[in-house]
Amino acid sequence: MPCSYRNLLKNSGFTRGLAPWTGSGIMRIHNPLREGDWAVLMNSPGDILKQIVQGPFETGCAYYLYFRALNLSGPGAEFFATVAWLDAGKRIIRSTPLQILPPRTGNKWYSYFSIVPPPPRRAAYASVSFYHRAGAVLVDYIRLSSHDI
Repeated sequence: MPCSYRNLLKNSGFTRGLAPWTGSGIMRIHNPLREGDWAVLMNSPGDILKQIVQGPFETGCAYYLYFRALNLSGPGAEFFATVAWLDAGKRIIRSTPLQILPPRTGNKWYSYFSIVPPPPRRAAYASVSFYHRAGAVLVDYIRLSSHDI
């Protein structure tokens, strides 16, 4: 069966506020480079942005996590983007972390993506999270979608 390429995440561009995204220390702000656009600011170590979505999932497909980031603080900015497959009790079955060290080369968004292995058959939920370690960064246009292997 071909993969749908459908984005599983809701409100990926934060146009309708933060919900259903949750977390701690995060703030929805205007995109400083594009009028009328929104992003999420993470600027303290330990800030977390996350969304959990319920299956079913396309088990014969890999999933791609796409997002973009803007480094507001200069060298040393760091955060992690992670996709985790969860069982029915929301316990982690498998996770795919990605460490991001966004460059600071003027006011420019950088796009990132990570290939996530197909979900295990018992995966009932997917969790997408961003964990902030250093600097000040904006995150926007977050997408998790299935793709052919």
